[in-house]
Amino acid sequence: MLLLIDIGNTRIKWARSGPGGLSEQSAAVHADWTRDDFIQQILNSGPRAQRVFIANVGGKRMGALAQAAIAEAWQIEPRFVQSPAAQAGLHNAYPEPAKLGVDRWLALLGGRAIEPRPLCVVSVGTAMTIDGLDANGQHLGGVIVPGPDLMVSSLLKNTSDIAQRTAGGQTRDALFADNTLGAIQQGAVHALAALVERSLETLEKQLGQRPVLLLTGGASPRILGAIRAAGREIPDLVLRGLAVVAALPESAAA
Repeated sequence: MLLLIDIGNTRIKWARSGPGGLSEQSAAVHADWTRDDFIQQILNSGPRAQRVFIANVGGKRMGALAQAAIAEAWQIEPRFVQSPAAQAGLHNAYPEPAKLGVDRWLALLGGRAIEPRPLCVVSVGTAMTIDGLDANGQHLGGVIVPGPDLMVSSLLKNTSDIAQRTAGGQTRDALFADNTLGAIQQGAVHALAALVERSLETLEKQLGQRPVLLLTGGASPRILGAIRAAGREIPDLVLRGLAVVAALPESAAA
């Protein structure tokens, strides 16, 4: 039995993997978590695992908390996965591979396990990232921008009086809103959707074919609904990538 953990900026996601495959993903906001919270919500939520694989972009505190909780409850050392130069047939575009966010790398691995064609992988959370992958497994680089909630909060906090005008506002499906809150939220969603569309067009020109669009992350449904292109939402894409790494021989998984 494997325990796979994805620690993001805001949420922590986890699943177990065994003979029956990958379990359904669970998720929670981890801002106020203690070691006991980690043990109760993750370790005690299912059977004991023999190995634990962790992807952490949520900071040193959460990494140390996870390591200490697993050592206390199970007396084992988790493996913190990093982005390598190459793995499982994929090749990292970064000259310094470890500087590529491990969540982005694992999302690419998870995407390739599902789809052998060129990919445009979009992760929408606190930040939104977009990465391209060609049919040969070459990572083509990526884009990082604020996610929809961070984009909205930045505007509210860094303007003089716009926040006061959002009281009582609502967001509807139409692009053009009749209230300030709706205008801000629709602006953020459609700006991000437009960037995804531009990325798809750029990759299509570069590759000579349209890449498959895969989206993941807690805010991905909002963006997918605004994109004028077919796409597939896969909430546990990073955990699927961790499962790929866990299945590799020890030397290849390092």
